[in-house]
Parts: sequence; structure tokens; C-alpha cells
Amino acid sequence: MLLGVLRRQTASMRRLGLLLAALLLSAPTYSNPVIDGDHPDPSVVRVGAVFLASVTTSAWAPVFPLYRSRDLVNWRPIGSVLPVPPAWTNGKFWAPELAHEPGRYLAYWGAARRDGPPCIALSTAARPQGPWRYRGRVTCPPSGAIDAAPFRDVDGGRWLLWKQMGPGNGIRIQRLGRGGLRVRGPSVALVRPDTPWEQGVTEAPSLVWIGGRYLLFYAGGHCCRVPCSYGEGVAQAVSLLGPYVKDPANPILASGEDWACPGHGTVVGSGAGGLFLLHHAYRATDAQDLRRRVLLDPVGFGPDGWPVIGAGGISVSTADSPLGQPQQPAAGGFSDGFDSGLEPGWEWLFDARPDLSVVGGGLDERCTGALSFVARQVAGDRVAATTTVEPPMGDAAVGLAVNLGRGVRGVELRHGRVRSFVASPSGARTGRSVAVPARRRVQLTVTLAPGGHLATYVGDGVGGQRRVDAGPAASGAVPTRVALTCRGRGTARFLFARAHVG
Repeated sequence: MLLGVLRRQTASMRRLGLLLAALLLSAPTYSNPVIDGDHPDPSVVRVGAVFLASVTTSAWAPVFPLYRSRDLVNWRPIGSVLPVPPAWTNGKFWAPELAHEPGRYLAYWGAARRDGPPCIALSTAARPQGPWRYRGRVTCPPSGAIDAAPFRDVDGGRWLLWKQMGPGNGIRIQRLGRGGLRVRGPSVALVRPDTPWEQGVTEAPSLVWIGGRYLLFYAGGHCCRVPCSYGEGVAQAVSLLGPYVKDPANPILASGEDWACPGHGTVVGSGAGGLFLLHHAYRATDAQDLRRRVLLDPVGFGPDGWPVIGAGGISVSTADSPLGQPQQPAAGGFSDGFDSGLEPGWEWLFDARPDLSVVGGGLDERCTGALSFVARQVAGDRVAATTTVEPPMGDAAVGLAVNLGRGVRGVELRHGRVRSFVASPSGARTGRSVAVPARRRVQLTVTLAPGGHLATYVGDGVGGQRRVDAGPAASGAVPTRVALTCRGRGTARFLFARAHVG
């Protein structure tokens, strides 16, 4: 009898072990990137059970888009920090860094100015969805400053770390005054580039207090020129103002087989899931370094006490989900029927906001002569994009294009004819045109192949898709966006727009 009981207990334990093993094998995972597209310099802050992130937009608006997540692997856009840039900026916006304190959210950000070197400024809001209020410039040192990182010390003191512009300069720290609106007192140098891998650059600070010491994560090398050489390093100190000692193993995050030039991020605690670095990197196959995608890497500690990022210093491609939530499939493009306002994700040049309105299930774009466009990012080099348009009113030309610097190249409809075109603020060139039925909506299509080759098509609902000579639009720099365009004077109306990547 006892033998039978033992056998039944053993069988039950075996089944329980198999069940636990199955659960472990099916634990939710995530894959990088967690935010796809070109989104450099990500920042993240945890507020309770919610994470908020923002990224660099350079010359695109809305400036500094905001994303929300409950698990660090599924993100959705919720607004932007700077819908209308202040007049002193000149179109180069960098590295927003988010913070939270009771009753308000803060975003410190850098921007080039029209009459001098870059400054760090501040915007605040009662809710992350906004409205955000521009609070002025926090610091404008003579050499210039970017890459702000606010830090609350263990004694409650408020500080701001920032990168001092100029060759050989590094990361400095300075007290923040009342409300965090301005720096006060002298700044102190914490680290500067003095090792070969840094190549004269130390930037993008992220400071944490853990285990009785200050850990200063920073980026070094070149982020944005081909070939890039970026990586992530760390230094530690027992006093806030240093001296800081760099890890002899730096860079502790470097290029690998899948991801190249990782770095410039924020270290964030996920609670039970541990520490993570949200940062950017290029795909190793991105030969032109076009898109810095947002990656999430775990941060652990080695036997020597120094931090270890990713899988032994290389960004992970797939890992266990930090908070046990499955990652939803990436969209791989976009689709917008313009049913109830302009969806988050549409962009325009910071100083060329188009005159847009969503009315009656369509997007109206008012043209005033010069090129006007609104765009969406696409996260790959093989794209098929389509829009359905009404015949434009007045002398307007309505089009579908890809971005080309401050201009575009694509296909447009005007006066009952469809043609390829290349347009910029300085002028336009067009290809041979084909006739389409008057007063009938048409479908404009562009396909993009790796290397930037563009093909253009039109469909009128009668004879299917027809090839339109791509002419001057056939080749150009590899784009990162699909645009809805308007030229001339009048109104363009878009009924639907979508893009598929892959």
C-alpha cells in the first residue's frame, strides 16, 4: 500500500514538474526593437505602473513625441512635448529627458538656436497627454549644451547633468534652482573623453544611485556618420560630484551581429523585472545608418560589481518580457481612413506646418502655392504606399511621395492628368503625364525598393493600375517617410492612406 502511495506521489510530482517546465518554456518574450522606425535618443521614466518615453525628432514636428507603456515592450503614441517650437530654435531638436514629481511631468530638451550655440530648455505638464507648457531656457553656456539629464539626489537635492559641446569636452553637473527652471552655481565636470573607444565624445548621461554608489551611464564614439562607432560606457563614484572611475571593460554595450552602434538611453527600474536600458541602435544591415531604432536591454551586474548590459555586452534580439506581458506584433506600416482627426504619427517639418482639417471622412490639405506635405515614418526600405484622392479644387496638385531632404519625390494629380514629380522649396521637376477621367477619384501608388528606387502608378477604378513614368522621381536618397503632398493653390482631399513595409 505504501509503495502504491509513493508511486502516485511520484507521478504527481512528475506531472507538476512537466507543467512548470512547460510554463517556463512558454514565458512571454519580446524582440527588439520595441519602437520601430527612426527614433533616436530615447528617454523613459516610470510613474507608478506606467512608463513614458520620448525621442529626438531633429527637424520634424510635432517635436518630441510621447509614448506610453505598462510593460516596456508595447508602446503607443499619446502626444508630444512641443507642438509649437519657440522662436529662438532653428530646427535641430535633440534628446528629450523625462522626469516626474508630484503634480507634474517635466521634459528637459536641447535645441540649436538661431543666434548662438545650443541651449537646454524645459517644458512641463500636469498630465503626460498635455497640454505641455514651454517654461524657458534652463542653461545656455557659451560653449553650448545638449543631452540634459535631471537627477534627484538621495538628500532631495535637484541637479542637472548635460553634455558640454566642443571637442574633448564631456559631461557636467550643475544644481537646479527652485522648480527646476534654471541652473544655479558653477558646473562640475564628471567625465570627459580620454579613452580610444570614445573617440573624443562622452555624452547622453543617465545617472542612478544603487548599492551605495553613483553609476553614470554614458555614450561614446560617433552616433551619426557612416561608419558609426557608438557604444555605451559606465563610470562610478561614491560621491555625487566624483571622482568618477570608468569601467576598464568599457564599452559595456557595443555592436554585435544584429545591432550596431547602441547607446544614448535611460536606465529605468521595472520593479520585479529589474533594471533596463532603453536606448537606440541601427540594424547591422542598415549600411547607410538611416534609422536609429528603440531597443530595450536588461542591466545586470557581474562578479566584479560592474554593470553588464544585454547579452554579455551585446544588445539582445529576443529576451524574456520584463513584466511577463507578451509583445504585440509590430504594425509594419500604417493605415488611416481619416475618420476622427489626424492619428498620432503624422509629421511635418517644424517650420512648415501644413493647413490640415479632417472633415467628413477625409483629410483636406489647403495649398497656398509652395510645397506642403504631411508624412508618416516607414520602418523599412521596401515599401508599397497608396492613397485615394479626390480631384483637387482650384489649381492644386495632390500627390503621394517619399521624403527627400526638405522636399519630396513621387506622383501627383493635377487638371485630370497624373505625373511623377520632384519638389522642394526651391522648385519642381515633373515627368511625362497620363490622362485620367475627369471629376473621378483616383488611387495614387508608389513602390520603393532598396537603394531608393521609386516606381509610380495610378488607378481610376476602370482599367486597374497603370504605370506612370517615374522620370525624375525614380531615384534619390533612401527615404524614411511617406508623404501626402499639395502644390499650387487650392485644396487637396485624401480619403485614405496606407503603407505596407516588407
